[in-house]
Amino acid sequence: MKRLMTATAIAALTATAATAAVELETLDLNGDNFASAEEVMAWFPEMQFESFNNVDVNDDNRLDAEEIQTIEAQTLFGQFEMRPIEEVTAKIVLDADGDGFITVEDYRRAYPDFTDLSFESIDANDDNRVSYVEHYALAAQTEIGRYETGSIRDIADIDTNADSFADFNEMTAAFPGLPMESFEDIDANDDNRISSEELYAPEAQQTLGSYM
Repeated sequence: MKRLMTATAIAALTATAATAAVELETLDLNGDNFASAEEVMAWFPEMQFESFNNVDVNDDNRLDAEEIQTIEAQTLFGQFEMRPIEEVTAKIVLDADGDGFITVEDYRRAYPDFTDLSFESIDANDDNRVSYVEHYALAAQTEIGRYETGSIRDIADIDTNADSFADFNEMTAAFPGLPMESFEDIDANDDNRISSEELYAPEAQQTLGSYM
């Protein structure tokens, strides 16, 4: 059982609490009187989900006012720099219904080019939904980051002869310096051309990221 310390404990903090307390009104972006894991981590992008989970006393993937006022939560917030509000409010909330899971449709609402292969790589237990634990895993964040930075290229931009595939010459034109060995690794079915599924595979995107 997680230990809950009330606001009176906050008042007892000494000089270690040099910064102003973080309040629910600040963290709550959608006005439901809670700060979800997604909302908190939008404000504190360097925070790990495990850290958030440690202060989520009732394990409902959101913090109420009492949980936010605990000494543990305030100490945690103090360890990270808050994102500017204009960057936070510009973020799309993936878990729109607040049920603690993210669907492939939720991802595509935020990232129109999001692929089934990306979703499958994030959905570790293959239950066709992504929990916060799965979403905030390092490998998942790396995968999602490719869409946020715009590093994924549409195969239509690479396919200059309009045959719906990218051959080696087309790939090297799009990714200068790409060696044949890497092309062959991406070409999973060894047909000497890259399909959209092969291009968007996480391993392929990781390889191609070096040649952007």
